[in-house]
Amino acid sequence: MEFLSLKDHVYNFIAEQIRLGKLNSNEKVNEQDICQQLNISRTPVREALIQLAADGFLDSAPRRGFRVKPLTKKESEDIYRILAPLDALAAELAANYLTPEDLKSMEDLVELMDFHIDRFQFDEYFILQERFHDIYIEKSHNETLINTIDRLQRRFIRQGHDMGSNEEFQKLLHDTNQQHSHITDLFRENKIEELEDFLVHTHWTYHFSEVGQTATDD
Repeated sequence: MEFLSLKDHVYNFIAEQIRLGKLNSNEKVNEQDICQQLNISRTPVREALIQLAADGFLDSAPRRGFRVKPLTKKESEDIYRILAPLDALAAELAANYLTPEDLKSMEDLVELMDFHIDRFQFDEYFILQERFHDIYIEKSHNETLINTIDRLQRRFIRQGHDMGSNEEFQKLLHDTNQQHSHITDLFRENKIEELEDFLVHTHWTYHFSEVGQTATDD
């Protein structure tokens, strides 16, 4: 098991707050609040913030502190072009390791995602769709690939845009979730080349559309 330093724990906590929209785009990060929430000293928080800025999550300026860096459409497209083939590679490597239990878990997640989409509970959907993809990514048994995908995915932050009862966005997520079901079927039928092509040229294109809903123009 990988040992995480206190700084790493703080890093993951702040990154998750951003990804879930609890810290908004351009919002200043309150160091004192983080210290109180985690009951820790300022030093690991400061170290984590510096690392988050270096990794592209935050902007920093002297005497102005750290703010959540907006994700631009150009940056999200650049990341998508890298992530799509890496995700397909993970699927290829995982194909011989997925168990019937894994496939059943993927099916259950598809049903649960539909449940939340129907109720406009988009935060829950995004958490579950990550869990869906993580099942086969983890089964790739390639730590370098797993860590690279995780690092790139971290930048796909939703940044607090409340989609409310947006029916157009709801339909987009339902369409995407239908693709999750198709991905599961392709794994079960061992159609790996078709699966790789589908992930790169169809599924990730839809995922980019989801991210584009909350990315900025510049």
